[in-house]
Amino acid sequence: MLATTPAGFAMQRVMSREDWARVRALRYEAMSSRGDIPPSDEHTHSDAHDLALNCATFLLLKNGQAIGSTRASVTSPQRRCSLPASEIFHREVEAATSRDAAVVEASLTVAAPHAGERRSIILHLLKAHMLVCAAERAEWLIAAVRDDEIGFYRRMLNMEILSGVERCPGMATPQVLMGLQYREHAALLSRRIPHLEVTTSDEAEYAATGRIAFPPRALKQHAA
Repeated sequence: MLATTPAGFAMQRVMSREDWARVRALRYEAMSSRGDIPPSDEHTHSDAHDLALNCATFLLLKNGQAIGSTRASVTSPQRRCSLPASEIFHREVEAATSRDAAVVEASLTVAAPHAGERRSIILHLLKAHMLVCAAERAEWLIAAVRDDEIGFYRRMLNMEILSGVERCPGMATPQVLMGLQYREHAALLSRRIPHLEVTTSDEAEYAATGRIAFPPRALKQHAA
């Protein structure tokens, strides 16, 4: 049983067949509702990166209900691996890794349409990536985002634009690659959004159980 915050949030790395089914159905529900992917009779969404050894997928729950999911992919000097964004933004990803640095990519980040709190969900999901960045001593956190969400990622997360607008295979909406210089901005983000702080106990909990803890304090609310 996952421990929850007073607001009912809990997050875990996906490992069971049941959780994978929940994630893939949630992805389809979220992405099809926003017009990111076309309708499908299977009502699930996945890709070849899901089972890659350098990827971890996370499921966010609120009061036991699945409300969000995201995937973290890692490439590091010790283990250079392909990132999902490399398929479209190869040059930009190569530039981010050119200094022999670890890079973490956030992909397939989705919020359940019925939950009605998309930005709060996205900010809670970001804790998974902050933790992976801390564990990997990453220099960059990158993500391909919809071009109509650039403002949110710039204002809330200090991410910078790394590419032009591109159309990605299988995605109906154009995307832009954005990046956060993790080592430079992690402390600032943790002060602004306290639940993003990664502690040594957070890292130990994740390593032992696959769970990601949130401190018992409310997420600060921010204007769009």
